[in-house]
Amino acid sequence: MSTKTLTIPEDALVNILKTLPEDELMDIFHKTVVESDTSPLSLIEKAEIKSARKELTRKETVRWKDLR
Repeated sequence: MSTKTLTIPEDALVNILKTLPEDELMDIFHKTVVESDTSPLSLIEKAEIKSARKELTRKETVRWKDLR
């Protein structure tokens, strides 16, 4: 399967994704992030996940609905 790269503004991509149902968004996320990388997490990745979980607990994350 060949891969092509397309450059578009971030806000245009967010607007496209916001029109999709949540189950399709989850499918896209899984196919682009989860399925493509099966390697073990690095120490940096583990630290980033730990930091993100703390941000989520403190409610410091950006809600999907609030993206423009």
